[in-house]
Amino acid sequence: MEKEMKVEFELENIKSSKVGSIIILEPKSDGFQGLLNIEENIELLEWFDFVGHDRSVKGILFIGDEYCFGDYAYAKHLKSLTGDDIRPEEPHIVKKIVDHKSRSIQINMLNSYIRKIVELPKMIFVALSHCVVSPFWGLSLATDYRIANPNLLVHLNSKEYGLHPSGGVPFFMKKQLGLSKTQEILYGEKILDAETLKNLGLINKITSVNNYRHDAISITNNILESTNLEYFYYTKQLVNFRLLKEFEGYTNLESKMEFH
Repeated sequence: MEKEMKVEFELENIKSSKVGSIIILEPKSDGFQGLLNIEENIELLEWFDFVGHDRSVKGILFIGDEYCFGDYAYAKHLKSLTGDDIRPEEPHIVKKIVDHKSRSIQINMLNSYIRKIVELPKMIFVALSHCVVSPFWGLSLATDYRIANPNLLVHLNSKEYGLHPSGGVPFFMKKQLGLSKTQEILYGEKILDAETLKNLGLINKITSVNNYRHDAISITNNILESTNLEYFYYTKQLVNFRLLKEFEGYTNLESKMEFH
């Protein structure tokens, strides 16, 4: 990808394939490992810009698996940041961060992907399965359309470790649910299942139990083929009007927080 940019690629932590007008992104490792690979992230952000100019592409679908965004991936990452024995079964308040550089990389890369998702002139879809922890739930909320396996559980686990929810969770939840409901969830809830998220409007479609990947592609394709490229291009700009400017103010505040 560094020498010749291509729509289809395979990197250490992620790969892409093209089906009709859809590019499908799929993880090859846990999401936190991918976030810390700076060289790969730079390539991927450049790839998004490249795809943004490809008129044969109407949208991008990221299909998550049962491992990439879950509790164990987060615990492994948090262990590297703190030096503590972190286990999802027995979470505890984090007293200190010993690897501030990696923590900053994690937060900054999440925010960079959010900016790219919002500004990219293509529809961005995400399909989620099994457990998804706070940072990647926030990233998912920045997408244009969210699809869930019926087994999806969003675990708002940052509260259990005493860390602020990164990935823009408060920002996007307040945008979509309003202040009162966001406060109710972030201060009082721990787990949100697929049906609850659908009722809240945070998940748009739920797949069948046994055909998660197939259904996610089919849902995406049906939406993208319902009209022309220009409709999505202009409508997304209008929907996201001023969103990036507001998000910049949010990230400036976040950057001043103790555990950033």
